[in-house]
Amino acid sequence: MAERGPGRVLTLQALVHLLLVRPLLKLLFGVGVEGRENLEGLEQLILVANHNSHLDALFLFHLLPPHLLATTHPVAALDYFRKNRILFAVARFLFRPVWIIRGGSEGDSLEGMRERLREGHSIILFPEGTRGEPGEMARFRKGVGRLAVEFPDVPIVPAFLAGADRALPRSSSLPLPVWTRVAVGLPQRLRGSAGEITAALEVMVRELEATELGRRHRRSPRPGSVPTLAVLGIDGSGKSTLSRELALRLSASGRVCLVSDGAELFEGGKPGRIQPLVTEALRQAIGRRAKTARSLKSYKIPKLAELFLRDHVLGEVKRWYAPDLVVSDGCPLLNMTAWARLYRQEEPDDSLLASAMGVLAGRVEASRGDPVFRAFPELMAMERLPLPHLRSPDAVLFLDVDPAVSVERIGSRGEARQVHETREKLARLREGYRSVCRALEGEWGLPVRILDGHRPLDEVLATALHAVREMGLMEEGEPHG
Repeated sequence: MAERGPGRVLTLQALVHLLLVRPLLKLLFGVGVEGRENLEGLEQLILVANHNSHLDALFLFHLLPPHLLATTHPVAALDYFRKNRILFAVARFLFRPVWIIRGGSEGDSLEGMRERLREGHSIILFPEGTRGEPGEMARFRKGVGRLAVEFPDVPIVPAFLAGADRALPRSSSLPLPVWTRVAVGLPQRLRGSAGEITAALEVMVRELEATELGRRHRRSPRPGSVPTLAVLGIDGSGKSTLSRELALRLSASGRVCLVSDGAELFEGGKPGRIQPLVTEALRQAIGRRAKTARSLKSYKIPKLAELFLRDHVLGEVKRWYAPDLVVSDGCPLLNMTAWARLYRQEEPDDSLLASAMGVLAGRVEASRGDPVFRAFPELMAMERLPLPHLRSPDAVLFLDVDPAVSVERIGSRGEARQVHETREKLARLREGYRSVCRALEGEWGLPVRILDGHRPLDEVLATALHAVREMGLMEEGEPHG
């Protein structure tokens, strides 16, 4: 549990941060970090940041190397935290703050910080003095400059917090799962008067703010909704690989989100950081349960639940990640319709399939006596619940592969086959997807392209990229790096 060297013992406090607090922050708020490397090699520092939320100290502790967790202390208002005994106890355990009393003299407030710095410890200081208005930074007070004059050999690290003001603003007592980011500047050893140093630090934090805002808003606003490209194919067709390669290649021209077994973000031809979604974790767990089913009957319910959650994730990634395009590995609406082929012997015609998809998507209002409910009795149950309508894609690529080839590919993975991964069942599923594609193109007028999945991946990818250009969804670019 211990590392050699002064200040390198992992205390209980540090372990709670590493094993509990950090994973929880990452799950709820993403906590993207720019410039973490600027803290490497530092044994003591004064970390200076803007202040909009009581979560700020947690996000800044998220930056710290493990050996600094036990020897870093944020400055906190004693009169505020003493109002709630539980909050006071939690703050004291997690942070061991330098307590100050608001309204007291600056000299008294600085003395606790001086004491910690003399001990070789680090402090986290919010020079605004209190939480400001959401998204606004107040002028810095001179206390930080006075500390810099008194402790010239302690590096000062500027940082800017973005998103904390929305995750837990002053007016709220409950946090919201908003993606947050921390931009960390270079360590500084500043010389001059207290006022000059304070002004210089304020400029540095504001420059980090401008850089962060520029990063978030560098793309022009885009009118209309975010288009979705659905890549369809039976198991073993290679659709998951094709979906990821498409997202990667297309991201050279903008931000592309891939919804597959997990949600991924690509930008500039490279994978990007993404805020985890609670719904996505639940969907993955249900998806794993479906894969262990031993019969089509036991497979049906968890698979339906997984598809509805996947559809919800499609909406969430558009809301939270603001992509230019979503590439969907499969499509809940189309998967659900095509899979109906596995559960009935009769073959519904394309018109009935189009009607069934229309009901699921909320595009068709059908009465109880409509033939679509006799062909698909499950629709009536879904209408009664009622379940949310599923999203339809803007364009479809179907990677067509012979079921015998798919079964061979699945066997080469060395994994246990799912209940439907037989030649007979995959043949029925293939026909289901073909019918769905015909209905989409003929009845709905959506652009659909059939790709030959027997060809090498690079040839299939080139054909798919050409199809995407023709569909007008997004221009292809060349990845960087």
